[in-house]
This record gives sequence, C-alpha cells and structure tokens, in this order.
Amino acid sequence: MLAVSTERSIAIVLLAIVVVGWAIYVFVNIRQAKAEIGSEIELAPNRGNMPDDEELEGSRLEKVQAFGVLMLLIMALVLPIYWMLEGGRRSGAETSFSEAAVSRGAAVAAAAECTDCHGADLGGARFAPVVLDIGHQFSDKESFIINTTWEAPSLDDVFTRFDTDAETLDEVSEVRQIIVYGRGVMPAWGLEGGGPYNDQQIDDLVAWLWANRIGADQDAADSADDEITREIVADAFDVDDEIAQLLIDEFVPDDDPLNEEAHARATARFEAARASDVYAEASDGKILFDLHCARCHTPRWPGRGSAQLPNNGGTVEVLPGPDGAGRYGPALNSVSLERLFPDIEDHISFVSEGAADNVAFGEFARLGNYGMPGFKRVLTPDDIRKIVEYERGLAPQSQTAVGFDLLHEAGDDQ
Repeated sequence: MLAVSTERSIAIVLLAIVVVGWAIYVFVNIRQAKAEIGSEIELAPNRGNMPDDEELEGSRLEKVQAFGVLMLLIMALVLPIYWMLEGGRRSGAETSFSEAAVSRGAAVAAAAECTDCHGADLGGARFAPVVLDIGHQFSDKESFIINTTWEAPSLDDVFTRFDTDAETLDEVSEVRQIIVYGRGVMPAWGLEGGGPYNDQQIDDLVAWLWANRIGADQDAADSADDEITREIVADAFDVDDEIAQLLIDEFVPDDDPLNEEAHARATARFEAARASDVYAEASDGKILFDLHCARCHTPRWPGRGSAQLPNNGGTVEVLPGPDGAGRYGPALNSVSLERLFPDIEDHISFVSEGAADNVAFGEFARLGNYGMPGFKRVLTPDDIRKIVEYERGLAPQSQTAVGFDLLHEAGDDQ
C-alpha cells in the first residue's frame, strides 16, 4: 500500500507541474502576441518579414535542438526510475487486491456461518447440526433417524492436508473443489455444485482461508528457499525456471515437508489421547488412525456420542462402527489393502501424498480425486507407517454388520 501511495503522489506532482507549465506557457504566449494592426493579409505570416537562413540555422535551431536533448535526457532518467518503481507498484496493487479479496471472503464466511460448524478459531468443533438416517449403516433397521451434531474438521490447517504442494493462492484447486461441490455432510456452496455462491465469492472464500492458514510464515520462508534453489539449478544447467523446478522435483527430495504448527497440534492431540483411559491399551497406530482417518473410514465416527431422537423421543448413544469399515471413504482391511497396494511402501506413499485428481493409483489404477488428503505435512513418516500397518492388520470379518441394539442403550427407542 505504501508503494501504491508513493507512486500516486509522484504522479499527482508531475501532473500538477505539467498543468502549471501549460498555464504559464499560455499566459506568456498571450502576453507576447502582437496587437491586431490591420487586415488578415497584413497579419499573414507569409506576407511579413521572415527570419533569414542565418537566424533559422543558427541560434533558433540550436534552441530547438537543446530542447530536444533536454526532453531526451528527461526520458532517459524518468523511464529507468519508473521501471525500478514498477515492481513496488505491482506488489502494492497485488497486496491491495489480496486484502480486498480476504475482506470479501470474510463476509462470505460470515454469511455462510462457516465458524458455526468449524469453530470460531477455525480449529474444528462439534457444533454442526445434522439429521442422519443411520439405519442403513451396520444395523438391522431399514431406517433410524437421529438429530445429532457432527464433528467438523479444522480449517486453519486445511492446506496441510489438501493442496499440500501449493505455494501460492493461484495453485489452490482441491480446497476450492471441496467448497464448490461439498464433502460428506458438508453441503455444496458453489453454483456448479448446486450451492448459492458464484465463482468470485468462492475465490474470495478460498483467499480468506489461505490468509488464515497456520504456518503461513513458515510457508513464506520455504518459498523463498525454493526460489533460491530454483535459481541455482537454472544457472547451473542453463535452463528456465520451469525446467529447473522439474529437475528439483525429480532429483531433490523434500527432507522436511512438515508444517511445524500442524505437526505440533497433531502431537498434542496424540499425547492427550495416549494419556486417556480410552486408549490405555491401544497401539500408536490405533490412536493415530482414530485421530486422522476414522472420520472418513469408520462408520458414524464424526457423529459418535449422544444424539436426539425425533419428536422428543429421548436420546440415543451413537457408537462408531468397526474401525475402517468405510463411510465417506472405502473400507480398509488386510484383504482390500494388500490387493490395492501389494507393496506397503506404495501404501505409505499414498497416505503421505494423498490422491491427485484424475491420477491413477494402486494396483487397479483407480483414478484419484480430491477426497483423499495427504498427511506428509502433519505426520512424520514413522507415524504414517504406524497408521498403514494398523490398517493392513484390520480383519475384514470384524467389519461385518452389527446389531441395532449396539447402537443405543436398551429402552432409548421406547
């Protein structure tokens, strides 16, 4: 903004100088004009005495040439100065546009009541009211309607799970897709998905999320380091930046992709779970699976706990289904995963990177989409390996349907 203000101030001063200069010129020209002393014929320039060749090719010509040299000198000085200031002007304009987009995005988020479900600090919450029919999920009832609250995920770290390689807002695509078309119980917000907001409003909402992401300072520092690395590779191999980046992606491993804030949060949640009675006998893989995978791959996990029956019918305790039995994501067990990923290292890589849109993965060349996030920026390779080993140890026999009586305590449906 400072660069923009400085540029505008200089432009205003130059404009004022030009206007005042022309005013002075017009005033002096009028004062020096000859008084009308006769007919047009007497005043016509071609009827008067014109300067001779010595005067035209002498001092008069030298004055015109001097004026031309002066103008050339001004241009030679002003254009480089303008060029040097142009970067600041553009940067200031981009900052101004970005701040305006974030401001508009905040207004869209307020209208959509995003924080009501995802928490005032975007750190996740369990306030999303939903009406669910859980009769078809591991129950012997055809229909069983409940009113409950859904555990909505955190949004301030959404870019550590989706669009994990995005360095700028322009590179974000997966988060935008989720907002436009919805995900799980989250409704679609874009017009293309049947929601109320147009492309501009969705872009503003994404800009607001990007501005409020955790680890932004670390991302900026990492981007600066990446730019230096790209310049070194480009100079060393005499290639452009695009080819340099391809070489870096191919031959230079990302030794530490972790987002420090997101990883610290995940570690704190793990330690709290490990200290609780619920997970006293659980393996690390089980805890990590519940914290990061169960909301998509375990039935009823986000809606677990007390729920209200319709028409003031009392309460019901919604219990999560068998681990990995499938909900939004597919079932995970020793049979399905060993078929999909015969090599465990491929499975670990998939959990780390996530599913790229329309890119085949696994033994059956399934096409990925924005549904499966990557966890390399949240969890260490050791943590991811523990999750994978736990998933590959799940028995498919344990994921069969369970009875309705296990969904609630006796008498709650009376």
